[in-house]
Amino acid sequence: MEESEERGFPTHPSALAEIRRWVRERAAEAGLSVKTTEELALAVNEAAANALVHSGSADIVVRWTRREGEVVLEVRDQGVFKRRVRLPQIEGPGGYGIQLMMSLMDQVEISEGTARYPGTAVRLVKRKHG
Repeated sequence: MEESEERGFPTHPSALAEIRRWVRERAAEAGLSVKTTEELALAVNEAAANALVHSGSADIVVRWTRREGEVVLEVRDQGVFKRRVRLPQIEGPGGYGIQLMMSLMDQVEISEGTARYPGTAVRLVKRKHG
């Protein structure tokens, strides 16, 4: 059985807390563990924060999909993905969001928006273990 729900949020810093709350509510309804819930909330927060800071979009759309054995979260914006190599000694704090998402999730996919075809999507997959 598959359950799916989608919600839009404004690209405003206050939306990050609302996105985390929304994901935690979905996870509680699904009966997920506290650990899994917090990993999902942190990973989606990183994806949404990247969209907020870099996309120039008016809103961010988050989709929650739960099916047998896994949860899939997708964060979409209307921005252009910019590849860059982080230089911590020059750029200062931050810039580790993708690595953090990869450490928390079983799968991370980024569909990059371009100048010609804007719209970046980050797909986060967490599978049930054991």
